[in-house]
Amino acid sequence: MAKPEPKLTIADKLAIVRLEARGIRRAAAGIQHQPDIDRGIERIKDRARNRAAKRK
Repeated sequence: MAKPEPKLTIADKLAIVRLEARGIRRAAAGIQHQPDIDRGIERIKDRARNRAAKRK
């Protein structure tokens, strides 16, 4: 079952952009396998899901 997409704040979106920029720099350096970037993005989305669940 897929997790629902959370509503991201501006800070969440900026954090994801920072992680993706780091991934682009690494890709330019020849590093193709970057599971930590994916985990970081998923962690930000999980935090947003938890925040939404607490409001309900």
